[in-house]
Amino acid sequence: MNQKVTRWCSGLILTLILAGPAFSGIRPSFHLDYSSWHATHIVLVATTSTDGTFEVLDSWKGDLKVGQRVVVPELRPSSNAVPIPLYPKSWSGAVAGGVTEMIPRLPIGSRMILFLKSEERQPPTSKSDKKEYFWKPADIFGDMKTSVLWIDGDHFYQFTQLMNPGPSIFFEFPGSEQKVRDRVIEIDEAQEELTVSVAETEGAVRAERLKPYVHSDIFPARLFALEELGKSGPEAVPTIIAMLDDPSFGAEADGLIKTLVEAGGETVGEELNGRLRRELAFWKTAGPNLTPGWWNQDLNSGTPLRGRYSQT
Repeated sequence: MNQKVTRWCSGLILTLILAGPAFSGIRPSFHLDYSSWHATHIVLVATTSTDGTFEVLDSWKGDLKVGQRVVVPELRPSSNAVPIPLYPKSWSGAVAGGVTEMIPRLPIGSRMILFLKSEERQPPTSKSDKKEYFWKPADIFGDMKTSVLWIDGDHFYQFTQLMNPGPSIFFEFPGSEQKVRDRVIEIDEAQEELTVSVAETEGAVRAERLKPYVHSDIFPARLFALEELGKSGPEAVPTIIAMLDDPSFGAEADGLIKTLVEAGGETVGEELNGRLRRELAFWKTAGPNLTPGWWNQDLNSGTPLRGRYSQT
């Protein structure tokens, strides 16, 4: 799959996860965008002689310094763990489970990328100002092994669910160190800009600042922008209506409708009523001319009819 489709699928998977029990067969999987957004620290590390202890080689997000040690007990391999070259490389071999469900044993100096959330703790008997960190995973399921990318030569690996039902397994991640780093930086910059926009602006100005992110290819940024638009109050209503009238925002129409209600409350009742009447008139005309299976004839969620349907 190309990068755009992969990100769209990741967003869909996250939406299904958040939907609840109906999708309880979904197991933890690594999601670069989600973990990059929710992590407080993202570091390139090397394994040490102590299992579960890593040395920082480079810091991509957060305040950890090169040379610092990061202790993550959850990433200690079991006594019967095997090195990466012994893992099945085929899809059929991987989904069989077994060894592919285990954290690999790595040679000292092997590189990994950790996506972590920190809780700072001060050692009770320490007289220094040195911070003590307690690390949690940035993964949506709260699973540490799906908050990591393993590096073996030029290949990246992740824990992911290749089929549902099925386990989370160790399998190759389609990317390079440079692409992962670039994406992390892109997401971090978007997050910082959105945070500043929300803190420093309000009403119509805030809405205009949030607008470009409503159809961002960074799924967490889209969710954040829609949520904050809803908190921007009645002054944001004209901007939201303009987006609903713009076909390029068609894929976000359902979220924008909810945001419009949150921002405008009862004052947008007449607007919504008028839109519903226009939509019903459109489908009374267009519906009889649609062929069976029209929804799946174009899987792009931004197609005009799909967008129209979502808005209705």
